[in-house]
Amino acid sequence: MRIEKILVPTDFSENAQAAFEKACDLARQLQAKLYVLHIQDGSALRVAIREGLLSADSTDEQLQTTIHQLIAERFSQIWAGLDCTQFSIECVSRQGSPKAGIVKYAKEINADMVVIGMRGITAMSMVTSAALGSVAESVLRRSPCPTLIVRIEHRRDRVE
Repeated sequence: MRIEKILVPTDFSENAQAAFEKACDLARQLQAKLYVLHIQDGSALRVAIREGLLSADSTDEQLQTTIHQLIAERFSQIWAGLDCTQFSIECVSRQGSPKAGIVKYAKEINADMVVIGMRGITAMSMVTSAALGSVAESVLRRSPCPTLIVRIEHRRDRVE
């Protein structure tokens, strides 16, 4: 099986960054194309409030534009300092449920592999994911292709 398309979902967290770095290594080694997917799971208003972007005179159009700019900045920040010249990267932003959206996009692009970040396992996270299911676990169960789970502890440059 030749791996030509690697999907790496991101919520721009440290865990997602660790997965992105691993996906870059794989893309470089396999000469694969990297697809970076961000799924906005809330409305523009919710995201604007969470990010502190809302002002009294903000219009819906201004909020949408500001959020798109923020996402574009965060996309460029994830590969800052990394050598990404030896492979192609496509960044995509969607809106909806990350659990369903990641699997749907993997099928849409006919991904050969998904590389996704996951928080380390703690007693509380085990209870939470048992009750609600984490995004990574949901993708692992439903992915149409092999899925690599990367925990923050797998980061090469991590200081012990």
